[in-house]
Amino acid sequence: MRSEIPQLEVITAIPDADREDFLAQLLFSQGWSIIHRALDSNSLLEFMQQRGLALRTVIVYQDSFPGLTDSIMSELRSPTVTFINLDGVDFTSHEIMMAIRGKLRTPMVQAESVALSELEDSAPPPSTFSPISSIKRINRPAALRVRERKIIAITGSTGAPGRTRFATILAEELSQQTSVLLIDADIRSHGMSQQSSLSRRGQVEVLPLDRENRPTHIPEGDETAVVDLGTLPGLAEAVTDRRWHGSLINNVLDRASHLVYLSKSTPSSMSELSAFLREYPLLLKRLPVTYVCVLSGHSRELREWESKFLTLTAGESRHILRESHLEPISEGSSWTALRIGGGKRKEIAKIAISLR
Repeated sequence: MRSEIPQLEVITAIPDADREDFLAQLLFSQGWSIIHRALDSNSLLEFMQQRGLALRTVIVYQDSFPGLTDSIMSELRSPTVTFINLDGVDFTSHEIMMAIRGKLRTPMVQAESVALSELEDSAPPPSTFSPISSIKRINRPAALRVRERKIIAITGSTGAPGRTRFATILAEELSQQTSVLLIDADIRSHGMSQQSSLSRRGQVEVLPLDRENRPTHIPEGDETAVVDLGTLPGLAEAVTDRRWHGSLINNVLDRASHLVYLSKSTPSSMSELSAFLREYPLLLKRLPVTYVCVLSGHSRELREWESKFLTLTAGESRHILRESHLEPISEGSSWTALRIGGGKRKEIAKIAISLR
């Protein structure tokens, strides 16, 4: 089954034929499209002139590639063309993929000075381009500070698998040990932001990011942070998007100590999970990922979906929840009555312990 996430289109410019063949096969095995295997700089230039600089392209090269000069590289550089140098990288599968995914992420994580003309029409004028100017963090008492800030990012498939409810319950569970900042970074939805009653629950402080301020990073603080990211963009967009929203997502992923991916027992959600498992972890460096499946539906179907999820996530950190585990205690107070007990709390506590 082909991935629903757009492929990376790659050009190889490696002088050694055996190494180039190894690299091409490795990238192909990861689901990436090798669109050209350049023989020399003329071959590379001719292909790129035909292709144009408007399409997203990754050029993997070594300095010893015949005829490749700084002037040629400057001629080909554009916001959609990424050069990745493999000089000094051992030609093993692990080292190559670590180098490539690290360098793909770098342009997005760094706070680059991007000209306003390169931003989309949605970008604000310079005078208002302040990432989180309206957010001020208050230093916590020393007794509540943690040695190293833990940031847990929550994402998942489309189709409402329960990200916001899970993030909220997880934050309350973690707050049994420390203060927690629950950040609503789902710019498209802002499900938490609509729940004014959840502005503070004990040691859980809820902070919705303001879309109008074009936030590019989450606020600093001493608390454990649980960040609801919503759904992640497609792979091709993720490695090239330099707009404020792309910067926000990548700031969270770069700083996160853990990522939790939620899926649901539906065909579309399982398909997205399968695509994520094949392609997205390539960009997550050493970030640990925990997979959670929320089962819902008729009892006859539950075993089938549970088996499907366990097969897809074999060898990964994974948990299975019933939809009832994410339900509040009573109706009419959906976000203020999330102090779950018994078996429900036990399942969430298992996940919280694995993230500590």
